[in-house]
Amino acid sequence: MRFLLFISFIVLLACNNHVEKKQENPKSVLTLLSEDISNTPNNPALFVKRAEYFLSENNLESALMDYKECVKLSPENGGYHYEVAYLYYEIAKLDRTKQQYPEKALMHLEKTIELHTDTIPALLLKGELHLAFNEVKEAIACLNQVIELDYNIPKAHLLKGYIYSALGEEDRAIQFFHNAVTINPAQEDAYVQLGLIYQEKKDSIAVLYYKNTLKVNPKNKMALYNLAKFYQDIEDWNGAIESYTALLQVYPTYTDGYYNLGFVHIKLGLHDIAANDFSQAISFNPNFFEAFYSRGHCYETLGDIARAESDYKKALYINPEYKDAKDALKSLNYKNKQIK
Repeated sequence: MRFLLFISFIVLLACNNHVEKKQENPKSVLTLLSEDISNTPNNPALFVKRAEYFLSENNLESALMDYKECVKLSPENGGYHYEVAYLYYEIAKLDRTKQQYPEKALMHLEKTIELHTDTIPALLLKGELHLAFNEVKEAIACLNQVIELDYNIPKAHLLKGYIYSALGEEDRAIQFFHNAVTINPAQEDAYVQLGLIYQEKKDSIAVLYYKNTLKVNPKNKMALYNLAKFYQDIEDWNGAIESYTALLQVYPTYTDGYYNLGFVHIKLGLHDIAANDFSQAISFNPNFFEAFYSRGHCYETLGDIARAESDYKKALYINPEYKDAKDALKSLNYKNKQIK
């Protein structure tokens, strides 16, 4: 009886192990999607599903291949043309070697518009592409069409703001950036651009726009940095220190933040603290030759000539043509000779 029970136990254990092995190796989502396509290769909806999976994995090239299959299977579907155009453009932004992709994107956008599908998104993307090519008239024409079809598209106003800002037409740029935030109060890019315009004028209203940006997105790097830089430029040292500190709490490896904070501490005569700031910048960017030079300046001011000389030399090792470091090292050597 015991022998039979033992055999039953072994059989049960083997069965359980078999089940566990099966559970350990389930088919992946991608495998299942690919099998469905193999079984029904003429169904574009299945390619769309797989493309969506690839997009969730940030695999843009594979998603593009699947949407191109959709276009082959259903060439009169404007939506598929739009997705192909969008992916061509997104990949081109990430990989500058894909020089033909923007042109291909335009071709598919024109087909989308011709088929009267997704007209507003297609015109909007087409306008953005023309802007990337610096084809201003064509970009404005597309964006005007978008606004005529639906005024309440914030990105159309935002892009027109960018265009007029680049053209130096400040008042029109401000108007369109304002339109963008009026339509969508969460349009952070428009707030940042308004901040930049007023920062150039040294107008404190820039602070309001940067703070509005940070209400929408407390981690907006450009707003955090520009706000600190504005305070630095108007010599509000406390505001600058507070703002750079806030920036570095969110982005603790942001070298320019440490670098500029070092200059604020130099202005306050705190050369030892400034040297630490520059050291932090160097720790995250060992080739930051300006930071080596600036730290050298701090060491020289503090009387640590050996460290100063070492930092000036490091700056020149990284950038042999860096004039400030050349002049500083030359001056230091001259002073050393005078002392000797």
